Amino acid sequence: MNFSDFKRNTSSIHTCLINLPSPHLKQPEAQVPLGILYIAAVLEIFHYSVEIENLSSYINNETAVKSLPDADIYGITCTSMQVLQAGRFAREIKKYHPHSHIILGGPGTITPEYIDCNYIDSVVHGEGEYVILQILEDFENKTTQATYYGEPVLDLDTIPLPARHLVKHQGGDIFAYGKNYTGGGSTQIITSRGCPFNCAFCAAPQLRVDKRVRFRSAKSIRDEIEEVTTKYHIKQFRIGDDNFFTRKDRCYDIADAFAEFNSVFRISTRVKPLDRVLWAESRNAGLKEFSFGVESFDDTVLEGLNKLTTVADNKNALRLAMELGISTRILMMIRTPFQTAETVLLNKKALQNEPFSIIACTHFLPLPGSDVWSNPEKYRIKIIDKNLDHYNFYNYGPEGRRHLLNIFEYLDRDTQEVNKESEDFLLHLESLGKVNRG
Repeated sequence: MNFSDFKRNTSSIHTCLINLPSPHLKQPEAQVPLGILYIAAVLEIFHYSVEIENLSSYINNETAVKSLPDADIYGITCTSMQVLQAGRFAREIKKYHPHSHIILGGPGTITPEYIDCNYIDSVVHGEGEYVILQILEDFENKTTQATYYGEPVLDLDTIPLPARHLVKHQGGDIFAYGKNYTGGGSTQIITSRGCPFNCAFCAAPQLRVDKRVRFRSAKSIRDEIEEVTTKYHIKQFRIGDDNFFTRKDRCYDIADAFAEFNSVFRISTRVKPLDRVLWAESRNAGLKEFSFGVESFDDTVLEGLNKLTTVADNKNALRLAMELGISTRILMMIRTPFQTAETVLLNKKALQNEPFSIIACTHFLPLPGSDVWSNPEKYRIKIIDKNLDHYNFYNYGPEGRRHLLNIFEYLDRDTQEVNKESEDFLLHLESLGKVNRG
């Protein structure tokens, strides 16, 4: 399938794409909703009327729904942690717009058993750029379906650049401690889709409709950087790829594009393979910060979670980044499968001895779609609470630090003992003064 399979629109159908309220987040507008910005860009190319409502800063559904414009179609994107909320939101929409057609998409659709089909008319599994055009054609022909399967866009360069003009804010602070390197704002960009790895705690492997990692060309990325810097005067970027260094050869060209516009950027990546030359070139082009998927400094935990990295890899990455003068954000999890009493001690020791700038520590959850969710016994846990309204892996929110919830129990350890260890570790992190709290 490709975009040439669809006709230009001649109808008056109006679509409103929605980013749900996120009261659980301390900085709900820190991320621009790129997913629906891409969908909106496709609709505009095909001459559909579309607008975006980024409702992330709203506290409750009813107030947010009352702010919505009239539309024929409302498209809601959600994560697994938002899928129940999405059903309640759809119910509110139907109160005020009873004849509208409501579509649900995003990674939250991986759990269809949680979707409220009393109010949600169509559910999209997979990528949305092609299928949204099919849904709108079906809507015009009064032939909409309850379920759609979105084919992957194999050539990412065929997707138009995100419709950033449809949102008021392009994103919030992206660097450690709110550092502002260039003045002005910041935003997100993605240069690829997919990840070749299969970490046990990640739902991405089950979300993939295509197993390949797909890459945008350097020219496409350069065009987006140019648009953002010239139109929005933003020169700070967070690259949202699952793993930026998946294909190293293209990274040099992308770095050149950032350097051309005197922009700076932050990336997320695994701790290996180490490549001093590539990292140094990226630093020279504007790379200011790594977000390293460290997860733990206990090899038993890393092996159990199928990270395919070691504690030595973690330490080597942090040391090389320090040598090169690149800020480091450690991404860790606590209260994981295979955690022992020694795990916390190993983590504390590593954090005392290894260089890093800031740490973002979440607590482990068996997310829908992950191998841990599907096979909890394999990871020596038992899931005792599958109410996704209770699922929130962020340790900090608007109310401050949250306490751990008993979503699962350990089969080989006393769960309360693990909880105490984990709470003590979080207190230890706070004492270091390097914790990202939002």
